Amino acid sequence: MIDPGYDWFAKCTGIFLETFLQEDIAIVTGGLLVVKKELPLLLVIISLFSGILTGDIIIYGIGFTARKIPWIHRKLVNSRVENAIKGVQKNLIYSVAVVRLLPGFLFPTYIACGLIGVSFLQFLLTTLTASAIYSTVLLTLVIKLGNFVFPHIGYWGWIIMISLVLLLITYNTIKPRWLRLSNNTLVPALAFSNNGQNGENFLGMPSLKLLNRRVSFSEKIPPVIYYTPLGLRWVLLGLRYRNFTLPTIANPFIEAGGLWGESKSRLMRQVGDGYRHWIAPFATVTLNGHLAPGKMLDKALEEISSASLSFPLVIKPDIGWQGYGVRIINNKEELLGYFREFPKNSSIILQEHIPYQGEAGVFYMRYPGESQGKVISLTFRYYPHVIGDGQSTVLELIKQDERTNFKSRFYLGKDHLHKGIATEILESVPSVGEIVQLAFIGSIRVGGLYRNGVNYITPELSQRFDDIACSMPEFYFGRFDIKFETVDLLQEATDFKIFEINGAGAEAIHVWDTETTMLKSYKELFKYQSYLFRISNMNRKKGYKPMSIREFYNFTKQYNSLISSYPVSH
Repeated sequence: MIDPGYDWFAKCTGIFLETFLQEDIAIVTGGLLVVKKELPLLLVIISLFSGILTGDIIIYGIGFTARKIPWIHRKLVNSRVENAIKGVQKNLIYSVAVVRLLPGFLFPTYIACGLIGVSFLQFLLTTLTASAIYSTVLLTLVIKLGNFVFPHIGYWGWIIMISLVLLLITYNTIKPRWLRLSNNTLVPALAFSNNGQNGENFLGMPSLKLLNRRVSFSEKIPPVIYYTPLGLRWVLLGLRYRNFTLPTIANPFIEAGGLWGESKSRLMRQVGDGYRHWIAPFATVTLNGHLAPGKMLDKALEEISSASLSFPLVIKPDIGWQGYGVRIINNKEELLGYFREFPKNSSIILQEHIPYQGEAGVFYMRYPGESQGKVISLTFRYYPHVIGDGQSTVLELIKQDERTNFKSRFYLGKDHLHKGIATEILESVPSVGEIVQLAFIGSIRVGGLYRNGVNYITPELSQRFDDIACSMPEFYFGRFDIKFETVDLLQEATDFKIFEINGAGAEAIHVWDTETTMLKSYKELFKYQSYLFRISNMNRKKGYKPMSIREFYNFTKQYNSLISSYPVSH
């Protein structure tokens, strides 16, 4: 029972008003009041829904008013609202429902609904349904967590709940750039050479004949929604192991364990001398903010010469993610242009352009104290492409294929972090069976196609990567990205080159195989998450100390800021 002495009306009013400031915080507050038996659940729900709905109607009303008052229209309409208008016009229900989960998206989207005259009743029903589902789920999680936490750990429960509130408050600050509403500025087009290969095969790769090219349901889900279950399970594992940043010591000699923000060149240099020949040759250059681009070019050319490299080269940020800022550079003029676009006082990797068509991600794991680890995942990665039919243009082929059409904004120059394809390529008609490469990078972010290759893992392959990993200081969990000549030679563990090594934040990318169901995908990701925490806990017992939450927050903020400033990728 609720103590009648409590001022329930004031508490309900507080929750109502709090929804205007930050509705997630209001939901957490309401959940805590239910857990502490200071308000009944029904009153909390009424206060939350009425506050959220009122706020949504006000925002819609501002947009509707702006249609008739020019100076309000000028103040409100910017690139964010214009992008939101396009999304609403394409799919109202999806836009209104999804933005509830994405900080920074809701206001421009609801303004857009009012601006373009979306029916008020249609808007009301859509936002009411979306907010009811979202608020109910989050409120239930808060109450369940609170009922579990407070009886077991007492006042520590308040610390955990306050931390959750602070996390929600700061989420909009630290969330990655790629989850924010972007300006989608058009960029100059990039021409890719047609390979002239038979449409059945990429050279050296398993046949495309049996490969499902559809877009999986998992790929259609916005990342912030897809990874929410993993975030919640991270919290549970953090409670279990009594540390939320424990994985920062999964690989103790890598920044933050390699969760993100690690130096790729430093990682590759950790490979022992006896195994360095498996690494694709590279050089690094740090852009000195005090030097003119021309001086930096001279310095870079010296590094290229010292590393016995020659054009064409692959250029990429030393601290990277999902192919952001990666290009192929054909001459020193292009290199100079990249320097002018790249953030100053940051490092760049210049690496040999490996001639092999085959590309794969090799995931490795070893428990601390064990003398031998193993390869636990192998995924083949096909770059985005279309296959000619002798009649259709490249643009028509892109639109005809479900997968390439889904990611067409990258190829048509509509994504501000990726260059598009030159008009002459889009208008060309490839011959029958001719493969046309749509992007240099093979990341799923730009439409790369992944195939689970676990059946291709051999004892020789596992032993080779175990030897390489064991030559590195305390490397236990991560992925080697490689190029290889043929699958047969890869199984023999010969004729491949490692072009990147990723730490604890590396994903076992076989989960993005289009044949993998969403349930199986989560099962695999949860399993790898368990491996990660267990390895990290074993390292903690060896004396390694995880980052503090504050250190990790600052590290993450710097990393996100850096990623968002990179030049467009190709």
